[in-house]
Amino acid sequence: MQVPRRLAAAIGLIATAGTVAALGAAPAFVAGSDHLDAPTAKHDAKIDITDLYAFKAGAGTTLILNVNPLTSPASSKAAAFSTKALYQFKIDVNGDAVPDIAYRIRFGNTHLASDGAVVQTYTIKRATFALARTNTWTGTTIASGGTTAYKRPARISPTLGGGLAFAGVRDDPFFFDLPGFVQFKSELLKGTTALGAPGGGAGTLLGGFTGHDTFAGTNVSSIAIWVPNKRLGGTGRHVGIWGTTSYATATGWEQVDRVGRPAINTVFNGLHVPTTSTLNNAEKEAFNRLRPSSDRATTRDNVIAVLGAIDNVLVTNAAAHYTPAQMGGIADVLLPDVLTFQVGNNGGFLNGRKLGDDVINAEISLLTDGAVTSDGVNANDSPFLSVFPYIGKPH
Repeated sequence: MQVPRRLAAAIGLIATAGTVAALGAAPAFVAGSDHLDAPTAKHDAKIDITDLYAFKAGAGTTLILNVNPLTSPASSKAAAFSTKALYQFKIDVNGDAVPDIAYRIRFGNTHLASDGAVVQTYTIKRATFALARTNTWTGTTIASGGTTAYKRPARISPTLGGGLAFAGVRDDPFFFDLPGFVQFKSELLKGTTALGAPGGGAGTLLGGFTGHDTFAGTNVSSIAIWVPNKRLGGTGRHVGIWGTTSYATATGWEQVDRVGRPAINTVFNGLHVPTTSTLNNAEKEAFNRLRPSSDRATTRDNVIAVLGAIDNVLVTNAAAHYTPAQMGGIADVLLPDVLTFQVGNNGGFLNGRKLGDDVINAEISLLTDGAVTSDGVNANDSPFLSVFPYIGKPH
C-alpha cells in the first residue's frame, strides 16, 4: 500500500525536520488504542496519549485523558506528568472540527509524599473561541490542585463554574489483545486473505488472537475533569472532542500527540510494506501534529485503502462486504478524528466513549462488515468506580 499524496506532504515536513531520524533509538512497539503510536510519543511516555473518554455523569460530562502507557505497578509510584508539556481537551461546538473551547492543564515539579510516591501540583485553564484554537498557555484559571499519590485515596479539586478535577495514576481502562492485532495488520498488508481461527498460528489474519488482555495489570496517568453541561454548550448540544499534548519550544508550544476516536492513527496509518519502514513512523508522526479539520484531506485515502484491503479478504471468503460508496461513507464518519458526543446523552455507538465500551469489538465489526465481531477480550480486568473520577484504582 502507498501513502496518499496529501499526507505525504505532511510527512515530508516531519522528515525534513529530522524528527524520525533523531528518535530512531526509541523503543519499537506497535500501538494499542493510541499507545506508543509514533516516534515522539514513544520517546516520552509522559506525553504519549493512550485514550480519550467522554461520557454523561449526572448533570455534567466527564472527560478523561490518559498518558504513560503500560506503567507497571512497580513503576507506578514514580509515575509523573511532564513539567514541559501542555495537556489539553479540545471541544468543537459547531461541527467544523475547529476548537471553540479548550481545557488546558500544566503540572509543577515533582516532590515525594511521605511514603516516597511522586506528587505534583497542577493548574487548569479554560479558553474559548480564538484563544482555544491555538496551543498556548492562556485562558481563565479554573482550578489548582495536586495529583493523587500512588495507592492513596483520590484527591479531588473543585473547578470554577462548579466542576471537579483529578490527576494521578489509575488502572488502564483500555482492554485489547494487542499481539493479535499486530499479526492481523501485518498479514493484511502482506495480502493474506486466509481468516484462520483465533490462536491458529502464523500466516492467517486471526491466528494471533488469543483472548489475552495485553493491558491487564498495567496503569496509566489520568487527567479527569467533570464539567457541567452548560459549560459545553448545554444539554443536547452535539460536540466534537479530542485531546492533545504539546511541548514547549523556543517558538511556542509544538503539538506532538493527539487522539479523538480510539485507534484511528493505529489502524489506518502506517500502510507501507515492510511494516518496519521508517515511512510508517513518519506518517503516524505527521498525523499527530495535524488538526482534525485537515483529516479528510490527508487521511481519507488511507481509511479507504484499509477498508479496501479488508474488502478483498471478505470477497475471497464469500462474505458480505462493502461497496466503494459505503467505504467512502465510513471514511467520512470516522474522519475528522474527533470523539463525537451529544451532551447529556448516555452514550451509544459513535456517541462519546464510556470506560467500559468495547471499542475494539465495535471497530473490528465495522471494518469487516460484521464478519469478525470480537478480539476475544470483552471487559476490563478491574472494576470502575461509581463516583468521580470513575477510573479504577491502580494495580
